[in-house]
Amino acid sequence: MGKCKKRTLHKSNSSYFMTREMAVNNILNMVQNVSRKDFDLKEAVDTISLFGISAEELSEAGVPYEYLKAFGSSIN
Repeated sequence: MGKCKKRTLHKSNSSYFMTREMAVNNILNMVQNVSRKDFDLKEAVDTISLFGISAEELSEAGVPYEYLKAFGSSIN
């Protein structure tokens, strides 16, 4: 993550502050709760692209292969 993006995230309201680890956990929670109607693939993809999260990081966190393929080209 670049310096500018990091500064912007740290300057923002503390309720919006999110670390890289929190982002991976948030995506994992979204995937685990996929049966709920409030699952938003766009929100997960936006978080992945904001932090530049790789498929390897998500798979180490426990995201199943099927969901990694569903994210498609949005992950590295």
